[in-house]
Amino acid sequence: MSVIRDTIRTFQTIYFAMVMSTGIISIASDLLGFSGIAYGLFYLNIVAYAIIMSLQILRAVMFWDNLYNDLSNPKLSLVFFAIVAGTNILGSQFAGIANQPEVAKIFWYVGVFLWTIVSLSTFGVLFVKCDQRIEVVLHGGWLTATVGTQSVAVLGAMLAPKFGDYGGFVMFLSFVWWMIGSFIYMALITLIIYRLVFFKASPDALIPPYWINMGALAITTLAGSVLCINTPKVAGSYTDFLGFTKGFTLFFWSFGTWWIPYLIIIGIWKYGINKTPFKYNPLYWAMVFPLGMYTACTVRLSQAIQIPFIANISKYFIYAAYVAWGFIFVSMILSMIKIATAKGAPKIKEEETIQPQMTGIVKS
Repeated sequence: MSVIRDTIRTFQTIYFAMVMSTGIISIASDLLGFSGIAYGLFYLNIVAYAIIMSLQILRAVMFWDNLYNDLSNPKLSLVFFAIVAGTNILGSQFAGIANQPEVAKIFWYVGVFLWTIVSLSTFGVLFVKCDQRIEVVLHGGWLTATVGTQSVAVLGAMLAPKFGDYGGFVMFLSFVWWMIGSFIYMALITLIIYRLVFFKASPDALIPPYWINMGALAITTLAGSVLCINTPKVAGSYTDFLGFTKGFTLFFWSFGTWWIPYLIIIGIWKYGINKTPFKYNPLYWAMVFPLGMYTACTVRLSQAIQIPFIANISKYFIYAAYVAWGFIFVSMILSMIKIATAKGAPKIKEEETIQPQMTGIVKS
């Protein structure tokens, strides 16, 4: 029982990134015609979401003080948007892969509720309580706020035509969330680039959280693309937004593509030059998610702006996503087995699995 209690007490919200990663790779597989893989990952994701959400709820009930400490911690608070993203991405699987829009609507309602609670609580705490320097608390994981916000826009835009007379209102809300998410990204990425350039970071602090720099742009591209594709299906004047939406969607995709080589360079610097050993951490799911999201958003963008040749990128990128997902999934299972079979292992301290790679300023 003590092992179960410790597991619940030390549970980290970042594990929803596994749901995000599995879900978007499933969606990308479906878009590229790999139906077997898409359905296999879909069913796996249902199980993963049920387990992870149950642990999150149990932690809120049994260890509210620990959960509140995470919410109040500026290094961790915005990571709670992963709950929103995981919920909406699974809903997108129900809508797009399983063709069950009524079930997907339930996930969207839950996602909207979670987004409201998480956005008000996390940003509210940051506005009121954060008194630490930017180089100490800011990291790429803050962009999970964009990912969670855009996930609401993606699922809403997918489902808008299924809402009948209310489809126009749902589409309007989806445009609003898309723009909110875009604003959050532009505000935060300016600060993140400032931090990366002017404050030296240790190798341990880099890579997993900063891949969200690209992943947030990829889901913003996906949201814009889905809005462009589904807007003509909904009555109203929303077609007037198409030119603006297509232009900015291409803008975000281009910026996301620009990030990829820099993230690879940072990875070479961390693992090749500095010889940082790999040790499984749930944060590594934040590296898998952008690969799947970039694959899916590129396919959808090619459909939205009717430029088919860019979809060829996804035909190759999907294999990088498969390799990354498989490697991290196996690493996770081996890590769980090691912990479960270790005799006399010390209790896991709160946040020790996530904090080191969320900070890491090198002192002069």
